[in-house]
Amino acid sequence: MAQIIIHANSNGGVSVTVPTGEISVQEVLAKDCPAGAIIVDASTLPQGADSSFFDAWELSGSTVSVNFEKAKAIKLAQFNANAVAEAQKRQLNTLASIENAVSDADFTASLVAGRTAIASATTTAELVAI
Repeated sequence: MAQIIIHANSNGGVSVTVPTGEISVQEVLAKDCPAGAIIVDASTLPQGADSSFFDAWELSGSTVSVNFEKAKAIKLAQFNANAVAEAQKRQLNTLASIENAVSDADFTASLVAGRTAIASATTTAELVAI
C-alpha cells in the first residue's frame, strides 16, 4: 500500500500529506512537513464509515483514530443544517400556498427521531446511516 505522511495539526486533528511520487516520501517528509510528522502506510488510516469523519480524526503516537464524540457533533451539525434548509423550503411552500409533501407533525417527528438516533449511536457506521 502507499506510504503517506501524517501529523497532528493546530485544530487537534490530523493532517495527511500524500506524496506525488516525484520525490521519495522521505524527501517530502524532510522538505515539506513539520517536526513530529511521521510516515505510515495508508491502510492504517481509518477506513469505511470512520473515513467519513476526517475532521474527528486524532493522532496518538502513530495511530489515527476517530474521536467518536467529535464525530457525533459533526453529524449533528450536518443534520441540523439539512433540517434548517428543509424548514426554509417548507416555509416558502406555505407562503406560496403549496402543500408540503410531509405534514408538520411528521416533519417534526423525523427531526426528533434523527437527533435521538445521533445521540444514541454507538458506532460511526450508525452515524453514517442516519
